[in-house]
Amino acid sequence: MELKDGFLKLSFGLAVLSLPVKAGSWIDVKCTYSGPLLQLELHPVGIDARWQQERKTELRVAAMDISGDLVIGSGFSGKIEAPCFRRNGALSARWDFSKAMQQQEVPGEGPHASTLRLINTPRRAVKSSRWAGQSFDWRQRPDLYAAIHFHDDDLSDCEWPTTSELRLPPDAASGIYAVRIETAAGLHHVPLFARSHRNPAVLFLASTFSYLAYGNSLWAPPNEQEIIASYPREAEAMRRAGLSTYCRHRDGSGIGLVSTKRPILNATPGLMGEAIGGQVAFNDDLRIIEWLDRTGEHWGLVSDHDLHREGAAALGGARVLVTGSHPEYHSRETLDAIESFTRQGGRLIYMGGNGFYWRVSTLSDAPHVMELRRAENGIRMWIEPEGEYHHQSDGEMGGLWRRLGRPPNHLVGVGYSAQADNERSSQPYVRTKEAENPRALFLFEGVTADRIGDTTSLGAAGGYEIDRTDQGLGTPGHALVVARTEEFDADVLPVNEERLTHTRLDAADPIRADLTFFEGPAGGAVLSTGSVLFAGALEEREGAGRIMDNALKRFVDPEPFRLPQEPA
Repeated sequence: MELKDGFLKLSFGLAVLSLPVKAGSWIDVKCTYSGPLLQLELHPVGIDARWQQERKTELRVAAMDISGDLVIGSGFSGKIEAPCFRRNGALSARWDFSKAMQQQEVPGEGPHASTLRLINTPRRAVKSSRWAGQSFDWRQRPDLYAAIHFHDDDLSDCEWPTTSELRLPPDAASGIYAVRIETAAGLHHVPLFARSHRNPAVLFLASTFSYLAYGNSLWAPPNEQEIIASYPREAEAMRRAGLSTYCRHRDGSGIGLVSTKRPILNATPGLMGEAIGGQVAFNDDLRIIEWLDRTGEHWGLVSDHDLHREGAAALGGARVLVTGSHPEYHSRETLDAIESFTRQGGRLIYMGGNGFYWRVSTLSDAPHVMELRRAENGIRMWIEPEGEYHHQSDGEMGGLWRRLGRPPNHLVGVGYSAQADNERSSQPYVRTKEAENPRALFLFEGVTADRIGDTTSLGAAGGYEIDRTDQGLGTPGHALVVARTEEFDADVLPVNEERLTHTRLDAADPIRADLTFFEGPAGGAVLSTGSVLFAGALEEREGAGRIMDNALKRFVDPEPFRLPQEPA
């Protein structure tokens, strides 16, 4: 069965039946073979069925052999619900796709039904033909979500055989390594994240969920098509490997399931990662790695996937956790782990912007697959269809953590507020009066300038995507904004969730980046930079770099921080 160019085509050997259909509408497809007559009938169903016609066609064919393996949805883009087979009027096999919603296998019913195995993780928990707004949570009415959305470009596991193995020596330092691959087609580096096993005081949190979300992104505004045209070979390779969550499937639906078991071609240092748009996070995180090496502190690495799987135990006895430049995508498990770490006295350095923004999850029987549902609000290239906001992995609501009751301000004091198209709209930070508070003086030891991150290789330190404080969203009342960006150009705009109407904003001054410090419970503390571009300012040895050196040195020191209301 193939849906193409407005026609549904059904092929049996050399016999082909074809009828016109309306894209985006439900139809009940009935195929009957009663030799030598092959019939195809289309019956509109669902809420817009009254506007469509029933259609029927038939063809005389030679005797047909219909034995063999059953394959449903191969090469097909669209939703399928309730496939059923009958012989002489009696049920032979059927499958209810509202069953085993969180699994990659669907049990069958009937004397000849076997379990269907889903290949390449088509999307589940999607509306079926009977959905008309009765429920928005598939757990409450699974019968309304008895469909599977197949895409002809789904790819969750290349199933490549192992051809070589690489084992790091036991004394290898924790960090980011790369396998160098050179062929006639060119040079490529595949990154490896080597986790620490020595319980260092400082851990870098590799944003592997965010790297995965941006993996193979062909979105690079404002000159997206120009960039794709300039790198046609790379763009086509990304399409074949499965595009990022910033792209759409060929049928126009958003890509919300992405996998580690496929090539991710832009998570690599150098031209590829910068030219084809997307892995700003990975390349800028390498700057943070360089800074950690310069400090001389013994540090190790842990990933989002480690936190998601093991919780706070993955952090071992670390005293300081340093994030990447753009830790945008997090699961409930990773947020819980970081919150537990800070509640128990851990010190957190949030070295970026637009962090802890979208909720993601992984599939229980396919943990290499990450799920994202872009629900309701936020900066996004596509939005979920109404009624499909709940993840198939666990049934929980998807979307922004801010809309799910856990704004990043609760965790790191600041939250995403505004965005520019490029680094040219960036601004330096300027010290505030709160920098003179005795609680924050340690940050500015040896720093004489009032302007911070003025000239860096990425532009000024504050820009691209920036975060601000807001006590209404959970910023602690004792937080100190020790530096703040200057006024931005007019092309730096508030994010969607900051708007109430087309003219009125939810906050009086949302367009700013706040360098924020506050103490936490049990002797811990948090320092948040509030900008994706801040990692580029680490090279400023007497300004932003010195501030972060001072922060790391004090955060490593076991002397506990004290909440302002606590006696000395």
